[in-house]
Amino acid sequence: MDRPARGPNSWAMHTGSIDPRPGPGAFARPATEPSRYLALLAVVVVAQLLDLLTFVPAVARVGIGAESNPLAQVLYLAAGPLGPALLKAGAIVVMLLALHRVLRRFPRYALGSAALLVAIGLAGAASNVVGLIR
Repeated sequence: MDRPARGPNSWAMHTGSIDPRPGPGAFARPATEPSRYLALLAVVVVAQLLDLLTFVPAVARVGIGAESNPLAQVLYLAAGPLGPALLKAGAIVVMLLALHRVLRRFPRYALGSAALLVAIGLAGAASNVVGLIR
């Protein structure tokens, strides 16, 4: 006599059915990015862009020597303000892709991850503003 498996990993426990064949919509993915996640992504982008927008005036006033990122220094010397701007744009894309992955796989950690990315952007912007004030 075949009895359905009982336990946390059994098919019957998850689906309520002992039929192992997937039904219609079994492979459909649920919506993992409701509008609150879009707002989270937008806040991260704004914080990172604030860092980028304060970088150019700060470097113009203080000089590239005040930049703590050696790669940004080299790119600035090689390509002017466009070099670090492209580096920052690439970094923003990588951050958003990483946050998107966290949102899909580990939604419990989305807020903390986004807060970290916002803090990084605001810290960069704050250091740039300090350079402008001096």
